[in-house]
Amino acid sequence: MKRSFVVIGIILVGFGIAAYYITSQTNLIGGRTHSTYPLGGIGLAVVGALIAAGGVMMGKAGAKMAGQFKCSKCGMTFGSQIALDQHSKDKHGM
Repeated sequence: MKRSFVVIGIILVGFGIAAYYITSQTNLIGGRTHSTYPLGGIGLAVVGALIAAGGVMMGKAGAKMAGQFKCSKCGMTFGSQIALDQHSKDKHGM
């Protein structure tokens, strides 16, 4: 989880909701009865929610994938035990 993306997403959702609320009060702003400005607030809230969801779904950078084998000598990772054995034999003489 990328905490910075989640925080930015939540802030954008908050700003989007605030923008929607403020612009939907058309009697206070310009006295118009219909306005398209609230759609911008909804859009901002949706973008913020998507950013927050993306931040939650992101894995930790450099996370170890399941099914990988790591060389104890040099730290290289391989997709199979056979590849690790071949590497150990070729590079480390084991």
